[in-house]
Amino acid sequence: MRGSLDAAQAVRHARSLARAALLAGLALLACGCGYSTGMRVAGAHRSVGVAFFGNETFERDVERQLADEVTLALRNWSDAPLVDPRKAETVVEGTILAYHRRSGIRNTQNEPLETGLFIEVEAWLAKPGIPGRPKTGTVKASTWVGYIVGPAENEREARDRALRHIAEELVLDLFVPPA
Repeated sequence: MRGSLDAAQAVRHARSLARAALLAGLALLACGCGYSTGMRVAGAHRSVGVAFFGNETFERDVERQLADEVTLALRNWSDAPLVDPRKAETVVEGTILAYHRRSGIRNTQNEPLETGLFIEVEAWLAKPGIPGRPKTGTVKASTWVGYIVGPAENEREARDRALRHIAEELVLDLFVPPA
């Protein structure tokens, strides 16, 4: 009786090893099929640069952070090589149109509890040496981001989220052709 149990266990063990080998093989096959989550940009734009955006608002240094976020979004979402804007075939240019704080929610003692930011940006793709002449149509992105009033880092984190969202939206709108 003991010998038949060992044989049955051996068969089960062999089957589980075969299943594991089959799953590993399928996983390797899936990895090598050419699937990619990034945008194919390099075919149309051999190199991309990000210029500092203009700033029509009273908020200082927001254009520097936006340029960083647009560069990060391009690096994360596309396969295009990023280079200095003076050497790039295609340059992302734009202007920050609005940066507003809203009044928000107050308690019964009229103390602020929650507030938010509104940021609006327009951007376009341009060829270097031809300033102001868009290569593609202008796209706009805007967002409202709320935050709890309190420590100063709450507003900084809200601003970070808003600029990240806008940068990703601009990159997708500029580099993904409409369906």
